[in-house]
Amino acid sequence: MKIRCTNTYSDRESVQHHTIDDAELPAYDIDNLDCDDGLWDFLWTFTGDGSGENEHGWYEVEILESSDPALVGLSNEWGG
Repeated sequence: MKIRCTNTYSDRESVQHHTIDDAELPAYDIDNLDCDDGLWDFLWTFTGDGSGENEHGWYEVEILESSDPALVGLSNEWGG
């Protein structure tokens, strides 16, 4: 799976791309994929640019490539 993480802070934005081995992905139910799903919880761990602990920001993960075509193009956002 390939994802794009967009991290937006009050003074900057950073975009990072990550490649994740399918074997690392948690189980998910494509029919009930929502913000509380384990897949999104797992992908959230790739957000942030490492510049500050507990920094308030807006984070988005978009799935760019996946062995499961139903996931491609899906995204989720978190704000804090």
